[in-house]
Amino acid sequence: MEHEQVFEHFIGQAVITAPGVLIKSGKEASVYRCPAHGASGCAEAAIKIYKDIESRSFKGAKEYLDGRIGRTIRKRRDILHMLSSSASMQAYWVDSERSAMESLYSAGLPVPKPLAATASAFAMEFISEGSEAAPRLIELDLEGARGEVVLAELLGALRAMLALDIIHGDLSPYNILVRGGRPVIIDLPQAADARYSSNAFALLARDIRNALGYFQKRGIGLGHDPEREADTLWADYRSGALYRERDAAQLAKEWGLADLAY
Repeated sequence: MEHEQVFEHFIGQAVITAPGVLIKSGKEASVYRCPAHGASGCAEAAIKIYKDIESRSFKGAKEYLDGRIGRTIRKRRDILHMLSSSASMQAYWVDSERSAMESLYSAGLPVPKPLAATASAFAMEFISEGSEAAPRLIELDLEGARGEVVLAELLGALRAMLALDIIHGDLSPYNILVRGGRPVIIDLPQAADARYSSNAFALLARDIRNALGYFQKRGIGLGHDPEREADTLWADYRSGALYRERDAAQLAKEWGLADLAY
């Protein structure tokens, strides 16, 4: 779809009310800030339009595909179909991000609200701070107690994501927004399924190193060792401890016992 067609589609689906303003043009996608339709439940929407698959590339695509495709014959056939054309490959990446974000948002994790998708574009909540776009972590000069709070919430979010079998796979200070002093995780097309990926631990460890590295360069979280954090989190996942935490939190929420976060 051309960009104009994408806007027309989402207008017709009562997701947005008008075309938006370009706020980001990267190697893999362009992002527009659009007025959201009242039915969306959001004030504004971000429309992420993926660039033609033939004009961009995902570094190490094989490791990400390994993390998103289960080890069943049916899914092996699915991946062969997906790789058969650029259009199906494009649709796969969009659907990967939509699927991961829907799972995380439904569980109450800090990601934008997913709104709708086409084969080449994804509509989601626009994360703002007042009238401006929420800053990326890399743009902030966090320090002291404020930084410790953001780091603690971010590590908690990574733990809760893993409890849902999801690893971001490409986490960095560039795809973590900060709204109201709290982190919001974006850019999930390369998310890996920890149940099936042979690279799951390596991807998790890299996400933790990237996140902690930003904070520790600023004197925050110096008591955390990235390798130990990754080892402990992976051990908790493999033992089933994260599933038990997830289920207990869900029950408490359903019973109204407490407003628990992971």
